[in-house]
Amino acid sequence: RAEQACLKYYGKIPVKKAMITGGEPALDRDYLLALVKGLKKKGFEEIVLMSNGYEIGREENYASDLVEAGLTEAHIDIKAFSEDIHIWYTGKSNKPVLNAVRMLNDTGIELLIQTVYMPGIVDCEEIEQIAIFLSSLNRNIKYRINPFAPTFAFEKVSRRPTIEEMEHAYEIASKHLPNAIISRSCYREYPTPPPQEAWITVYPDLTFKRRTMKDQEEDRISWLSHSRSKPREEILHELTLKRDDFEYRQKLEQVIRSIYPASSNPGSNKKPRESTR
Repeated sequence: RAEQACLKYYGKIPVKKAMITGGEPALDRDYLLALVKGLKKKGFEEIVLMSNGYEIGREENYASDLVEAGLTEAHIDIKAFSEDIHIWYTGKSNKPVLNAVRMLNDTGIELLIQTVYMPGIVDCEEIEQIAIFLSSLNRNIKYRINPFAPTFAFEKVSRRPTIEEMEHAYEIASKHLPNAIISRSCYREYPTPPPQEAWITVYPDLTFKRRTMKDQEEDRISWLSHSRSKPREEILHELTLKRDDFEYRQKLEQVIRSIYPASSNPGSNKKPRESTR
């Protein structure tokens, strides 16, 4: 399907990076392994998996089998280091998740860990514990800290962290991990390639579509409209009123640029690439 999508939109297959996301793609082991093998066979040079890690950590050889199939990079969410907080957050233990990180690190592939900063729940103390755990495995693991976005939350469980809190979280994490970063969004690339402007999404039913950030925003609006049982126009009005969200993103962007100036970004002169996900 990825090949057909490339042929439809480009007339050839210039895309060399595939990102497998969900839902949770690791739930179906056989399908995921077959997909990774198929992408490798088609010539994809970078095959990236975004996962919560839970299923990978429950099966002894899952991580190594993925790498053997052709996986080159994994992005894993560690939602909390404290098991009690993780169970409250997800209903499940975090032991399989931590085990998945260990096993994936042992394979030697690129590994990026993500945590959402939720003041009062997953805060600097939790983030430091995660950073210490990761550094005990490999100090070169990339670690991204994302701010909690209450706009898209089902319940008011926490608030958005302040810019100063995000900076402090970065300072704490970077003491243990030199490749820590704070991010305004899960779509902001690590300081290698610049942010992607477009991608091809292949859905579970094997349909596909070329998408942009505009499409992503429309999906969010539709999801909010459905989950809150409100018309689209009302959701748009509510989002328009949240001017501080835009200003917050601008300020966080300035902080990111101060930490990672363009001159130090090895991918700063590269053109945005497209990926299949």
